[in-house]
Amino acid sequence: MENIIVIKLGGTASDNLTENFFQKITEWQSAEKKIVLVHGGGHYITKMMEALQIPVETKNGLRITNQQALEVTKMVLIGQVQPTITSAFQKRGISVIGLNAGDTGLLEAERLNDRDLGLVGKITKVKTNLIEQLLAGNIITVIAPLGIDNTYNWLNVNADTAACEVASALKAEALYLLTDVPGVKNESEIISEINTTEINKLQTSGVIKGGMIPKLESAAFAAKHGVGQVIITDSLENAGTKIRSKVAIG
Repeated sequence: MENIIVIKLGGTASDNLTENFFQKITEWQSAEKKIVLVHGGGHYITKMMEALQIPVETKNGLRITNQQALEVTKMVLIGQVQPTITSAFQKRGISVIGLNAGDTGLLEAERLNDRDLGLVGKITKVKTNLIEQLLAGNIITVIAPLGIDNTYNWLNVNADTAACEVASALKAEALYLLTDVPGVKNESEIISEINTTEINKLQTSGVIKGGMIPKLESAAFAAKHGVGQVIITDSLENAGTKIRSKVAIG
């Protein structure tokens, strides 16, 4: 849908919820844009795990998730982060609803091949009917990055990946990946635009590393699968780095 904008809120989601953020949301709604948010929560999950004395481990920028870590992740995302976001919208009179994989099986998933990561999955299908119905009523949807597999087991999903899958399924005109940096940097300079064909070269040369690697890989997927443009930035006001594909697939 040409009028859909998907926004991924960063791990410290509340930091993104500034007055400028809500002003931009209101402007988009006035222009008849439909808004979908996918939120992370890594900062809050880490704090809770440390408080509970549960080891925090990552591999290639992804959180290693055992059953104990998964329960904490569900609790924090659905019970803490999502209500914080929806309450902020409600405070400003903006209609919003929080969703997760338990709502009509919204996000179907399967475990990643890398078993070292534990209960971490990738989205295999986004059931867009419920989202589209809510958007038709001008209700913003806020989605937690959790999936359910075909045996009804919950899986932790990287929030950038989830946002890209949602945006691709909705054929969004734009996807904003809000993070803690103003864009992809080459030394101290922000790269204004990256074509998907350049990502491997940037990774090999060390320009992108750590958590930016899966973020860019997810952005490339979205750019190749129906999303008009993907923007990596720290706020909706900043231009950030645009990820585009010369060849659109599907």
